[in-house]
Amino acid sequence: MEVVAVLDRLHGLIDELVAADVAGLDADGLQVLTEGLQREQSRLAVAAADVLAVWEPRGAWRASRARTAGLALGNRVARCHHEMAAEIGRAGKLARMARVRAAVLDGRLSMDHADLICKYVTDARWELFVRDEELLVDTLAGLGLFADGRKVVRYWADHVDDELGATTRPPVSDVSMSRSRDTGEVTVRGSLAPIDGEVFAAELDRLCREVRLEDAAAGVERTAGQRRAAALVRMAARSASSTGVSPRPLFQVIVGDQTMARLCELASGVVVRPHDLLPYLDTGLVESFLFDEQHRLVGVSRQRTFRGRLRRAIQARDRHCQHDSGCPVPATDLVSDVDHIRPWAAGGETSDVNGEVECTAHNRHPHLHGPAKQPKYPAGPYTSDDGGLLQIRQRLRWQIYNDPDDPLNPELPHAL
Repeated sequence: MEVVAVLDRLHGLIDELVAADVAGLDADGLQVLTEGLQREQSRLAVAAADVLAVWEPRGAWRASRARTAGLALGNRVARCHHEMAAEIGRAGKLARMARVRAAVLDGRLSMDHADLICKYVTDARWELFVRDEELLVDTLAGLGLFADGRKVVRYWADHVDDELGATTRPPVSDVSMSRSRDTGEVTVRGSLAPIDGEVFAAELDRLCREVRLEDAAAGVERTAGQRRAAALVRMAARSASSTGVSPRPLFQVIVGDQTMARLCELASGVVVRPHDLLPYLDTGLVESFLFDEQHRLVGVSRQRTFRGRLRRAIQARDRHCQHDSGCPVPATDLVSDVDHIRPWAAGGETSDVNGEVECTAHNRHPHLHGPAKQPKYPAGPYTSDDGGLLQIRQRLRWQIYNDPDDPLNPELPHAL
């Protein structure tokens, strides 16, 4: 390969793109160019990774006396050495991931997918990744949202750790607080573990919305950060006076959903390990939903709006906004609506078949609506088996408490 000639051609093509009259393109041409450049950027990243995977082990960079290869190359090309080190590490892994590499070159996956896989494929998980690589690639390539891919890889990592018998330390909440002696201002820093964060964030979001509505009625203008601070103070005041209700995390266990063998998520869509439920089983809300071709959790409602169990079942099924644009907003009450696919005014019934989740923006602003859609799930027959769902919850509780070493009990293939 004539290296200089290849680089000259690449340089020329980039110059041609930069000089192109992009503003003069019609909508279709601009869309094609935008999507194509993003795909080619991922393909070029694979080519650059192939080079890095050969360049770094040869060690010529050590002649610069730099401490690391990332620092040596970063200094030469005026890039952040931390970013260069990350790309070099990714290149070493990607060189051994033939199917992932091929999928990016074919346009089925992006480099964001490759980075996600590299993040979770540790040395301890490597052998099982080799076994599961084709399945992971095919699953990720078939998803419409990258956010769903992040969940799939996280679930895979949890399954592998269970198979390996690996024990991981659960995330621990850690918050520090300091007060200025001069001004009395309080500074709060730290992070919350996923479940603790769900409890905190759900209540904070609710109070922020409450403050925003009050501000709008009173004509008060505040920034989002100022409203958040006011909500925090309100949360503390209500706790001190014991007038508020302690927020409880909502866990959703989805049974019969074939996307994964085990689904355990917070209501906002954050993936948690089933064993993380142990401290919260007595105080949290655990909802189980059963979906298959013949039976559904709820039937047709005579109400105008989606409420109660019907609403929660649709939220558990859809998990995020179902707008045709591929919107990833989670199916929580504060940011999303459950509405009719075929409008109520046009004879559409209030049922799980005719209901779907859309974020408030896509549902409430007419200019964001897409073309009319048809229900995508088959109709009835319906059953409402509260006893069966109660049994699922009881078996889930028993399994977590009594069989911690075997979270994938063969008797309950889809319960976790």
